[in-house]
Amino acid sequence: MNLVDGRTTITGERRLSWPWQVRLTGAELHRGPTDSSPVDGTVVIPRHRIDFMQVVG
Repeated sequence: MNLVDGRTTITGERRLSWPWQVRLTGAELHRGPTDSSPVDGTVVIPRHRIDFMQVVG
């Protein structure tokens, strides 16, 4: 998913989601084409911070 700041992308496995937030596990944070880092634990992202989300099943 791309966040509204236009520079940050987060990939991972979607877990529990509610209308106001999305939770990801096994996430990786991307801040450019070559800059990425793994994220430990569960990432909780408020829906109002998400610009675009693609779910692949």
